[in-house]
Amino acid sequence: VAERIRCELEALTIDGPEGPLKVTASLGVATVQGPGCEHSAQILFERADAALYAAKRAGRNQVAMAA
Repeated sequence: VAERIRCELEALTIDGPEGPLKVTASLGVATVQGPGCEHSAQILFERADAALYAAKRAGRNQVAMAA
């Protein structure tokens, strides 16, 4: 889903004051590890945030999964 969102955004062009602007996005994704694993919303947010910054460090405009 995150990759589809990224692709849709990348296909957009916005009219800017100095001409067309391309839209890109970096996304970080985290999931619950499975049944019985308790993850608070805060832990999931922190893992997704870390994945987002990994995507940015890797060159931006991509999706990174939390490790």
